[in-house]
Amino acid sequence: MSLLDLKTGRLRAAPWQDLTAAELAGLFAPKVVQWLPDGFQAQGSDQSRREFLAAVSQQAEVAALCNAAGEGVGLIILSFPEEGSSIRNLGYLFAESAWGQGLASELIGGLQAHFRGSGVTLSGGVMQENAASARVLQKSGFTPEPAGAETVYSWFSGV
Repeated sequence: MSLLDLKTGRLRAAPWQDLTAAELAGLFAPKVVQWLPDGFQAQGSDQSRREFLAAVSQQAEVAALCNAAGEGVGLIILSFPEEGSSIRNLGYLFAESAWGQGLASELIGGLQAHFRGSGVTLSGGVMQENAASARVLQKSGFTPEPAGAETVYSWFSGV
């Protein structure tokens, strides 16, 4: 099941390569990426952002998240399953213009519906300073486990 099949009431996944330079700039804005791994902060040009996402795409599924108007408002990254493992590492971000609209909760609910009954465990690390993402995962039924400077949240899809 591909991430590109993911659709919710207000979001649909699309190839990240379809994002415009302006949309990518919004997704890599300093406030958006402040709690993400270092590689996200170092991307200052459209070319470097695209090269970074191409490299990430070698290790994970990467998709744009578009709103009803077709505008790129987010990114989702879901690691490829390792051989013999059912754990998929999850990362997502939304442009600041999309904050406060419940889109992260909608995305997580859509992912849970997408994977329900598949035997997959979704797992995502959240820096302790990122209270908004922590709330989204907790209210969606993810279980927290402290791991140093971050908390890892996991959800099992069932079989």
